[in-house]
Amino acid sequence: MLGVACEAPSLATGYGAYLAQPLLREILEKQPVLSQTEARELVERCMRVLYYRDARSYNRVRRGVSNNHDGDLTGGSGDYLSPWVSML
Repeated sequence: MLGVACEAPSLATGYGAYLAQPLLREILEKQPVLSQTEARELVERCMRVLYYRDARSYNRVRRGVSNNHDGDLTGGSGDYLSPWVSML
């Protein structure tokens, strides 16, 4: 099998399929088309839930946005998921 076809409005794998997918479905059932800002906030909310569930993970994420036209990936700086920054 080389690939899998998926026709759902959202996709999550691993632990995100259990914790993030319900959050994605809840929002996308109410509002099927999101602006880029709304989508960013939704993904950030999902990542925060996943981080709080597995606090051994690193609390900083880097996200990127790819458009449908040329596939360029534009990324932002790393953002913290929690207000607590470890002090070593």
